[in-house]
Amino acid sequence: MANGANYGIPVSGEVLAGLRKKLVLALLGMLLLIAGSMYAVDWMILLYRIEGVYYAAVMKAMTSFLCCVMALLIGKHFLDRRDRNLLVAAFLIMVPIDIITSTIGVSKTLTFSGGLFMTAGVLSIIAHAILAVRHGRGFPYLKKSWKDQYGPQTFLGKYWILGLILGTAVFAMALLWEHMVRINHQVIGPVYTAFFCFNTWVAWETVRYRLYPRPNALLAALAMTGWYLTEIVGEVSNIAIGPVSEYAFAMVWVFYGANVIMVALSGYRWRE
Repeated sequence: MANGANYGIPVSGEVLAGLRKKLVLALLGMLLLIAGSMYAVDWMILLYRIEGVYYAAVMKAMTSFLCCVMALLIGKHFLDRRDRNLLVAAFLIMVPIDIITSTIGVSKTLTFSGGLFMTAGVLSIIAHAILAVRHGRGFPYLKKSWKDQYGPQTFLGKYWILGLILGTAVFAMALLWEHMVRINHQVIGPVYTAFFCFNTWVAWETVRYRLYPRPNALLAALAMTGWYLTEIVGEVSNIAIGPVSEYAFAMVWVFYGANVIMVALSGYRWRE
């Protein structure tokens, strides 16, 4: 088959079918219903200045938990065991991260510049590092011995995707830098940015070099692109610069909710 198996990656899982497929689709339907109601409540809180409603915060953490359950349900329907184990490990870290950030979002005492948020930031870097290893599939395109099916490539031809991602991230940070320093994000911000840029690039290389079956590669790449947007929008929310940050806060989970769902689904073997 013309995907990761060509590069020595073991592919031995069973195609998702039967009762397990129905269960996964039922979970997906539940997640979509939660997402719709959660976004509606989030925007109502913002537009009508409603206080004391914690439904959206609880459902955000619930979304991550259900996606973690979805990853745990992969079972024998994996691409390969290593891929499944890395995905599950990342989700087991992401669930407490989302509980922490959702709690901070509704708290009147906790802030996005405090120690608890920094802890979540460090855990997020670990989760992204695991996902980068997962999506890298051994990073064959970084090896000198790599024989690309497209033949020799120029440096620009090989790394233009990475350059585009880094360039837009640096531009966004330059615009926000003064405010990032104000909330003490001058270290965690660039470090986290470097991780999500690398992770987004690696995910798109799985598409270009067919290191995953096509459906899985696209799900992973779109999820990491969404994380890229989540980080930018999330930082606009964190810096608290008035209505712009308030609207950004309401937008973060529009991207993030889709990310966690797609990355969970990317772990299943959908076809032979």
